[in-house]
Amino acid sequence: MKKLSIFLILALIQSNQVLAQDKEDKKPKTEKISAVEVSSPKQLATSGFADIVEDLLPTVVNISASQEIGYGPTVDPTLLAELPKTPAFDDFKKQLERQIGSDQKKKKSISIGSGFIISKDGFIVTNNHVIDDANEINVSIYGGGKYKAKVIGTDKKTDLALLKINSDKELKFAKFGDSNKARIGDWVVVIGNPYGLGGSVSVGIISARSRDINNGQSEEFIQTDAAINKGNSGGPMFNMRGEVVGISSAIFSPSGGNVGIGFATPSSSAAQIIKQLRDQGEVTRGWIGISVQEVSDEVAEAMKMKKAQGAFVNDITKDGPADKAGIMPTDIILKFGDVEISEMKILPKTVSTYPINETVKVVVWRKEKEKTLKVRVEKMRDEKNKKSEKILEKQQSIKPVGQMLGLSLAEIKSKVKQGKNEVNIEGLIITEISPKSEAAEKGMIVGDVIISANQTPVKSIDDLKSIIDESLKSNKKLFLFAKRGEANYSAVLNAK
Repeated sequence: MKKLSIFLILALIQSNQVLAQDKEDKKPKTEKISAVEVSSPKQLATSGFADIVEDLLPTVVNISASQEIGYGPTVDPTLLAELPKTPAFDDFKKQLERQIGSDQKKKKSISIGSGFIISKDGFIVTNNHVIDDANEINVSIYGGGKYKAKVIGTDKKTDLALLKINSDKELKFAKFGDSNKARIGDWVVVIGNPYGLGGSVSVGIISARSRDINNGQSEEFIQTDAAINKGNSGGPMFNMRGEVVGISSAIFSPSGGNVGIGFATPSSSAAQIIKQLRDQGEVTRGWIGISVQEVSDEVAEAMKMKKAQGAFVNDITKDGPADKAGIMPTDIILKFGDVEISEMKILPKTVSTYPINETVKVVVWRKEKEKTLKVRVEKMRDEKNKKSEKILEKQQSIKPVGQMLGLSLAEIKSKVKQGKNEVNIEGLIITEISPKSEAAEKGMIVGDVIISANQTPVKSIDDLKSIIDESLKSNKKLFLFAKRGEANYSAVLNAK
């Protein structure tokens, strides 16, 4: 009897625990992340995106751009002159003449894309490649309505374009958000015109930021797994507040279709470009006339820097702002105005947005110490001819006068054409290189002209020998800077 009583008591206790647990299970669950309570993933998924999409669809447009292109010739026109001048060939000649005439006719090529309205009076943003060289641009808005569009301005460097349509009613428009605040993992909504199907919606997250996709553009892209396909170009990427944080620009796809890797131009830079296009019809960028590259750990060590930072000046445009200011190849730019150049990619962005004709202080690292210079920012030039061309004065028989570092070297003086100017090149040309040498391992080749070592000009074998001896005494590595055809090349070697 006592045992039965004990069992009943235990059963009652277990029953009360189960009831208490059931009540606990029925309470709305939350997950605590960084001291902030958020809905569980299940609750978030069931809420959907319908409300935000319904509000945003009217701001997105479909774009079709057509251009006239000529057919390729199907008949060689010289054939007419070669035919015998007899009545037997008259009909054939007339047939050929008609065929050649039809070859001159134009045909239409149509591209499709997307865009979004940014003002109630009809300004529209899209990609430049959607409307490039178009003779006619048509814009279809959500809910019906088709308009002819006028190009206000384009910027090939960022692949952006601004269009304008005239509507008899106020249009619903989207607003730019701050893409700098977007985080990896944030939800995004992409709306566009894939394959010409019309307004289509896809949802995903921001997969990565600051992607360099090596497409020749200056921007770093936002990567997303939201579906982006052909025809989405120029369409908006929205955050959950309904703000444009990106403009769909490119995809990575072996098949040509969506594989979950799409790229968008960040709104933080796009908004500035669009403002310039709207205000002045073109984009004005700052320029100082240099080309730069990353500073490697090895270069930083050779130059006695505490850490690898800044932008290594690889080349200078003759008579450009940097050249006039005294900036030299092999300088490392550490600061531009108030901006610390912690990595190379910061410098081009900073310079391009700097006010034109303004003088700015530039801090460079040269010969193991900082040096401050002043450079006047100019409007970006057309630099089609900025690269050095081939050496004009070729020396057929160059005899080496010294050998060190596994290199056979000869002193050389030559002229190199740089744009419309001729620049004197003076240094040591590599005539032979040991395949087992460190120089060969670091990529130096026969024909390289060494113009400086440890940021000191080298004009003779004695100059280089003196710098090597100094490096050995101070246990310092040797930083060689060389001219290679149309480019420059650098290598860090042990001074032995």
